[in-house]
Amino acid sequence: MAINYITKDNGIFDQKITQGLLTTILGVPQVELVNGGKSFTLTTISTSGLKDHTRNKGFNSGTYGNDKKVYTMGQDRDVEFYIDKQDVDETNQDLAVANISNVFITEHVQPEIDAYRFSTLAVGAGKTKEETITEKNAYSAIKAAILPARKFGPQNLVAFVSTTVMDALERSAEFTRNITNQNVGQTALESRVTSLDGVLLVEVWDDTCFKTKYNFSDGYAATADAQDINILVVAKQSVIPIVKENTVFLFAPGEHSQGDGYLYQNRLYHDCFIKEKQKDGVSVSLTPKA
Repeated sequence: MAINYITKDNGIFDQKITQGLLTTILGVPQVELVNGGKSFTLTTISTSGLKDHTRNKGFNSGTYGNDKKVYTMGQDRDVEFYIDKQDVDETNQDLAVANISNVFITEHVQPEIDAYRFSTLAVGAGKTKEETITEKNAYSAIKAAILPARKFGPQNLVAFVSTTVMDALERSAEFTRNITNQNVGQTALESRVTSLDGVLLVEVWDDTCFKTKYNFSDGYAATADAQDINILVVAKQSVIPIVKENTVFLFAPGEHSQGDGYLYQNRLYHDCFIKEKQKDGVSVSLTPKA
């Protein structure tokens, strides 16, 4: 760990550009963990259908059931940073805990949550298609990805698309467009497509968190066999993005016994599930395997 001790640099930082937590749009479903534990149960009620009436005495017998599916959480993550108080002072407050915390949350925690959720939903999707998307088929590809989940209601769907797909859609040869005063300002032209047939389109700028498989041993990193996601359509009522615990502790010098410095601790316990009977509410388009 290299620390640069400086006299003065006006507090200007060169950090990664991040988009924030994109999957927060999926909401936070309320589930009840079993006995306060790490699992919860969803029940599926099933019945048989109608049968031909024979006009004899009585009715046809039907069947029913209440199957239960247990979902168990698995993403229990944490980290701590110890910053000697003289390192804070001698770097002109560069290493102040507020700066450390901000960089950690924006550059690591938020994109990791998105990466985990995107990959989990992509792998468990009810419909998967591999395709190369260009301006010649971008419009049709998004329409095709939406179609299986459309029964959930377009207002309940979110279509996450890669920047490559959004660029292709913007230049699509499959439909015509007129530039009017509505999308032309005094000095700006807005050509991005933000919805399609009532379905919200969310562009994922950072392709490092929009893949199918990751190694989470130290932060998150795409595996060698990971595929890029083109389009991920999600019906909000079909998924359960749950956060059981998000705990942050900050101890000033003298408030702990680990040294003469600041101690920052963060624990995040979360997971993401697709409901067993609603897998058709998730549809994904992937780039072909190499």
